[in-house]
Amino acid sequence: MGNLIVMPQKERVMIGGLVIAIVRDEKTGVLKGRYETHNIVTDAGDEYYAEAGAQKGGESVTNDFDSMSLGTAASSAPAKGNDWSDLTEIASTNKLVKSTYPKTNDTGDADNTGDAVDAVTWTFEWAGADFNSTVITDGVILVGTGSGTEPLLTHFEFTGGVFTKGATDTLKVIINHTFLGS
Repeated sequence: MGNLIVMPQKERVMIGGLVIAIVRDEKTGVLKGRYETHNIVTDAGDEYYAEAGAQKGGESVTNDFDSMSLGTAASSAPAKGNDWSDLTEIASTNKLVKSTYPKTNDTGDADNTGDAVDAVTWTFEWAGADFNSTVITDGVILVGTGSGTEPLLTHFEFTGGVFTKGATDTLKVIINHTFLGS
């Protein structure tokens, strides 16, 4: 009888994520609401992170994700294969990522309770005049302003259902993608 060869299990890198939304009164800075959820990094998001990890070797990313849009309950549930057509966008919510983001180890933002050395943080901020809505339920990170079946980096739904951003409120959404080897 031959020798038994035991192959080690393959290591996998899993991407987990925490999304935090902070609503404050624009004039007083008083916290009006904090909403958290987990998010799904889509198939296009997996590809983005793999390509971004190989940039030192000369590769470039296929989708240069740079924006967020927020959606309503009419959106599809978050799933690995989702694209732009799965979001029902709230008008005027498309926003470019905050300057200096994405970055790792985001220790400079007290609102970011999901920062870590192995996490990539994306932050988006809206002023009072940017938009108002009483039906915010979900969001996506995408390239530009979105159309057709454009790929998404991530899609998420806030737990607890709908929340509101009034015309005098600011909104900050923080997305953390943590890379966990297994």
